[in-house]
Amino acid sequence: MPTVCRTDVVYHYLLSGDDVLPSILERGLLPASAFPESERWRRTESFYRWVYAQWAEPLLGPFRNSGVYFTPIDFRQLPGSRLFSRTRIAVPVSAIPAECAVLTYELDGRRTVLPLTPAALEGAAQIWTEERVRAWYGRNPNMNFYYVPQVATFPEHGIPVQPEWVEQVKA
Repeated sequence: MPTVCRTDVVYHYLLSGDDVLPSILERGLLPASAFPESERWRRTESFYRWVYAQWAEPLLGPFRNSGVYFTPIDFRQLPGSRLFSRTRIAVPVSAIPAECAVLTYELDGRRTVLPLTPAALEGAAQIWTEERVRAWYGRNPNMNFYYVPQVATFPEHGIPVQPEWVEQVKA
């Protein structure tokens, strides 16, 4: 059975389509809070502050920004999954600033929040098998990634993206 939770790469799946790709390549992956006048930020600010308080504040201190979110789950290893053929950005873990990132997931009613380290990713990879990811991804339709492992990072200037990190499924 393939390992579906990577320890060397994290993915940012383009859930709203490829139209945002040119902007991402030009500016990097930015938190929603980088656009304080946007309607999206005004609608979601309280949610992102709640997420930060729950996931990041215990390890990183007071609110920094709304964050940029990744998952170590390789949905290309999960045929039939909703994200199997989505465009994604595969970011080496070494490009994520660990001092402002956490690894989090919820399992059996318990939220785990850890500093982003190789050991934390290895532990998640052992827990999050294909069967477990299929059972828990999308269980909360409002927050598809809520249960499965996420890397939430709160860098001051976003995450620069290299063109070679973009992975699109060939038709």
